[in-house]
Amino acid sequence: MELHLNQTQNSVEQYFVAGLILLTLMVSPLLAAPQDETSTEPKADVAEKKARSEVSDADRDAAMKFAADNHPELARLLEQLQKSRPHEFSRAIKELNQQVQLLERVREKNAAKYQGQLEAWRKASQIRVLMARWSRSKDVELEKQVRELLRTRREAKLAQLKADKERIAEQQRKIDEQLAAMAVPIESQVDREWEQLSKKAGSKTNSDAKKSDTSAATDGVKK
Repeated sequence: MELHLNQTQNSVEQYFVAGLILLTLMVSPLLAAPQDETSTEPKADVAEKKARSEVSDADRDAAMKFAADNHPELARLLEQLQKSRPHEFSRAIKELNQQVQLLERVREKNAAKYQGQLEAWRKASQIRVLMARWSRSKDVELEKQVRELLRTRREAKLAQLKADKERIAEQQRKIDEQLAAMAVPIESQVDREWEQLSKKAGSKTNSDAKKSDTSAATDGVKK
């Protein structure tokens, strides 16, 4: 009886860990791969086989390293899942890799923005894990941790919005300066630009002529 009870508890814990990780790694439905409607295999089997086939050792190692570096508790949960439910582990690694790839694309375009996005991912992951644990225990301490993360996340978002506003204001100021400079009648601008171009062209012609004369004089002396 006791052995059966322990087995039941272990099974419940495994399902909880699997659900906890997948909840933590939830991504946009737009990133989900469509299922093969023509397949005769059960959808669960298709999903499991597809997950196994798409997760390489490199993907697994990269995802585990990312989790260990940025959310150690998630990495520990993944290790548990790998031992107890390998199919769910493959699915979780696939989800995590999609998020890592999105973050990498942000880093390639804007390194400064990447740091903010990475920190947002950390907080979101921590909040989801804590909320999943809180759903089982209703622990007041867990609630405090979540509230603190929510507060710091909002503060970071506010700071980011203020920085974006300042950046946009600076861009607007530069555009206003350019518009003010362009307020001069266009024909006057064309005349001024033509004068600059003609002077440069004339200077180059004179320089080339002097070089030609010097070369001819040198050739005459040699003869």
